[in-house]
Amino acid sequence: MNRVFKGLQSYLTDWKNLLTHSLVGVAILLIALFAPVSPYIRIAFVVVVIAFNVIRMKYFSGKNDK
Repeated sequence: MNRVFKGLQSYLTDWKNLLTHSLVGVAILLIALFAPVSPYIRIAFVVVVIAFNVIRMKYFSGKNDK
């Protein structure tokens, strides 16, 4: 359980992650204003961004957790 909390803390404090989510949030807001799309597409977009961030943090962070 401690591992889950440390992973969540790492995910929420990574500056690249915060920047990506900020840009995605602005993009979703702009899309919602100018080209309304289904909420399911918006949710899917956010899920994809989270998945890519988790993959980036796990495999491309430059740290080796051996």
